[in-house]
Amino acid sequence: MKLPIGFRFRPTDEELLVHYLKRRVMSLPLPASVIPSIHIFNFDPFSLSGDLKEKRYYFCKRQGEFGNKFTKVIPTSSGFWKFSSKCKHILSSGDKNDVVGTRKTWRFYQVSSQPHRHCSKTRWLMHEFQLADSTQNETHDAGNWVVCRIFQRKMKHKNHGMVVPKCKCCDNEKVECNMGNDRQSSFDFKVETNFDLGPPQPSSPCSTTD
Repeated sequence: MKLPIGFRFRPTDEELLVHYLKRRVMSLPLPASVIPSIHIFNFDPFSLSGDLKEKRYYFCKRQGEFGNKFTKVIPTSSGFWKFSSKCKHILSSGDKNDVVGTRKTWRFYQVSSQPHRHCSKTRWLMHEFQLADSTQNETHDAGNWVVCRIFQRKMKHKNHGMVVPKCKCCDNEKVECNMGNDRQSSFDFKVETNFDLGPPQPSSPCSTTD
């Protein structure tokens, strides 16, 4: 089932864990069948289906190198995924603030096809979500399943090599913001004055004096 036209799939971390991953491992109906199941680490991020400009989500079952929790680098056909940060605990929005799962961040590095085979860091990132230990105890298979979110990190807005300042009131670029009182422009406009205006114009003959 696809989303209706105009809708976007943008769940929170908690919703992704509780309403999708947990129901997936328990074989319960999902709110929407929009997350496919693939072996995510076998693919380069740009070769996956879907809109490259949108965040894409995939269920994945741990196996092989990916099944080893101590693995920090997993190779693909043209590069490798590298674990880039510590685990972040995702808390429930309820009163107890229980831990519902964890989130790991991976970055994709692309290997050059040249003989020296240099690798370059890309803007591709992946968030790997796993259910909390309490859920894994309830369902043995829960520890084998994760849900991944793949996206490209946005580049900073620049102007001739300089970062464009943001407006504090609306988080837009200052050149686009009309809010605030007496805000000065971030650009200086110069007017050339080295041109000849010609002789003074005669006054209008219709002018009268009182």
